[in-house]
Amino acid sequence: MKKKNTLFSILISSLVIISNQSIAQRMAAGGRHSLTICSDSTVEAWGYNGYGQLGNGNIVEQHSGTQIIGLKSVVQVAGGLFHSLFVKSDGTVWSCGRNPLGSLGDGTNSDKTIPVQVLGLTDIIQAAGGGEHSLFLKSDGTVWACGNNSSGQLGDGTNTNKNTPVQVINLIDIVQVAAGAEFSLFLKSDGTVWACGHNGYGQFGSGTNSSSKVPVLISGLSDIIQITGGEWHSLFVKNDGSVFSSGRNQFGQLGDGTTRDKNKAELIPTLTGIIQAEAGGIHSVFLKNDGSVWSCGLNSGGNNDGQLGDGTAVDRPIPVQVISSWGGGKIVRAEATREHSLFLKSDGELWATGRNNYGQLGYGAFTTLNSSTPVLSKTVCNTLQTTIKETRLSKNEIQLFPNPGHGVIYLEATKDISHIEIVDKIGKKVYSHANIHQNKFIELSLVHLPSGIYFLKMMDSNLNLSTKKLMIF
Repeated sequence: MKKKNTLFSILISSLVIISNQSIAQRMAAGGRHSLTICSDSTVEAWGYNGYGQLGNGNIVEQHSGTQIIGLKSVVQVAGGLFHSLFVKSDGTVWSCGRNPLGSLGDGTNSDKTIPVQVLGLTDIIQAAGGGEHSLFLKSDGTVWACGNNSSGQLGDGTNTNKNTPVQVINLIDIVQVAAGAEFSLFLKSDGTVWACGHNGYGQFGSGTNSSSKVPVLISGLSDIIQITGGEWHSLFVKNDGSVFSSGRNQFGQLGDGTTRDKNKAELIPTLTGIIQAEAGGIHSVFLKNDGSVWSCGLNSGGNNDGQLGDGTAVDRPIPVQVISSWGGGKIVRAEATREHSLFLKSDGELWATGRNNYGQLGYGAFTTLNSSTPVLSKTVCNTLQTTIKETRLSKNEIQLFPNPGHGVIYLEATKDISHIEIVDKIGKKVYSHANIHQNKFIELSLVHLPSGIYFLKMMDSNLNLSTKKLMIF
C-alpha cells in the first residue's frame, strides 16, 4: 500500500466535526480474503482460507467474519495474495497464511493458521503484502522485507528468498510502501518514488522494462502523495489530485482508454480530485474527495466479473463510477484485490463487490453468483469505538486512523479536547485549531500536507495531554 516537498509552501487544512459514530474500522483485501479491525482492536477475517490466512486455526473458508486467534491491539492490517499481516500498537508485526517462500517472516517456510510474530522487527508503522513477499516500514523511514525474492523484490541486492526480514538497501525517509506480485514500490518524504523487483510490463513507470534487485528512482514522477501496486501495474496519486499509471494494461486497468501496456507513468486524463487509488490484481479503484468511487479494468470473464461495481460485467478502460448502493454518506477508504473490491463508508459500514465464491464479500453466504454492485458486508464486527474510562487521556485512549495516512485522517478520543496542534519533525507548528471541547470524533483534511513525519498534540487549557506521531504519505 502518498506527498509534496519537505518544506511547506501552502497548507490548506480544516477540521470538520463529524457525527458521534466512529469510522475507525480499518480493512484490507487479500487475494481472495478480507480483513477488518474490530471495536476492541482485534481482527476478523473472511473468505478463502486454504493456507490459514484467516488466522482462525483451520483452513476452512468463511462467509462471515471470524476472529483472528490471539491478536489484540492491532492498528493496521494488510493482505498478501494468500497471507495476512497485522501491525500492533507496540510496533511488532504478526502474520499467518502461506509461507513456502518465507513471506511470514518467522524464520520458517511452513504455513501458519494462527498468527506468529515476524522476527526482529520493532517500531513498525506500516506493512504491505505482495504476491509472496512482505514489506515493513519502520518509524525511522527504513524498510525491511521478507519472502520471495526471485525478481529482486526484497531490494537487498540479491535474488535469494528470505524467511526473516532483511533491510532494503539505500532507502531513507520512506513514508509509504506498496507491494505488487513480484515488485515493490517506495514513496519518499520528498514525493519521489523508488522501485525494485520485476519490471517486465513497465510497472515501475520509469520508461524501461528493466528489472532491478535494488531500489531505483522513477524519473518523471514528483509530488506523489500515494503509491499502490497491483499484480503487474502501478498507480501514483499526485498532490493535485491527478493519477498516473504504468504497467500491464490488457483489460484497461491503467484507465487511459487503451489496452496497451505502458512502461512510462502517464496521466489518467479523466480523473481529478483523487485522494486515494488502489491497484487490484487486474483492476483499479479510485476514491475522490467528494466520497465517490471510480473503477476501471477487468470486470468480465465469468469468475472474474463484478469487481468494478458499476452494475455490469463489461471491462472498462476508462474509469466509471461505482454504484453507490449504500445511499447517502461518503466512502473514506477503498481496497482492491484480484476478484473483489471493498469500500469503507464514513459511518463505518463496509461494502463489497465482485466475486463471492469463497465468501470474501462477507454478507453471510457462499455463492457462485458475483455481485456487480456493492453489497453490505453485514456479518463483520462493529466499527472501532471507545468509551470514557479515565478523567485524563492516556496513550491508548486516542486513535489516529489511518496512520500512516493521507488526504483525510480521523481522530478519536475519549476525553474532551480543547486544542489541537500539528508540528513537523523540526518542531515547526503547521496547524492549530482551538475551541473543540465536546467533539470526540474529528476529521482532519490534510490533502495539501506534504509527505513526512508529524506530531499531533492534543491539549486542554494549554496542558499537553498527549502527543501522537502522524505519518503522511
